[in-house]
Amino acid sequence: VRLGRTPHRAAAGRAADARAVAAALERMELAALRDRPATELSGGEQARVLIARALAQEAPLLLADEPIAGLDPAHQLAAMENFAALATEGCGAVVALHDLGLAARFCTRLLVMERGHLVADGPPGDVLTPELLGRVFGVRAYFEITREGPVFQPLARIPRTAGI
Repeated sequence: VRLGRTPHRAAAGRAADARAVAAALERMELAALRDRPATELSGGEQARVLIARALAQEAPLLLADEPIAGLDPAHQLAAMENFAALATEGCGAVVALHDLGLAARFCTRLLVMERGHLVADGPPGDVLTPELLGRVFGVRAYFEITREGPVFQPLARIPRTAGI
């Protein structure tokens, strides 16, 4: 996780680095693993360490490509809660996901790409339409806005129609 502080080493000082690393470890629920060698971490723990390393950079914009792949459901939710919290704290968070359920639940804006082209951009309720889900993802799905947030569940595969 300390590698995330490499760009700041000369300017920030050791105390600031230590605070940023400790905060990132705490945020990703990794403090208890602080002294464990990386070779002894599970795949999910390693994925969380990579997220913590990115958080330790304290950059104004976080770019994450499939950051929750390989995480168990509880840690997927925790990671997405952290990304959403960063956004409310003023840090930009751009997260590429294939899990449309978590994207619908935690993202305020979805951009859907198909064959390298942007085909939809907006709030989850506006973007995750039956037509788009069928055309782009080849699925029929259940989507509802509930008291606890959006719920998205793929129900069946359907043939994809001609797309962009």
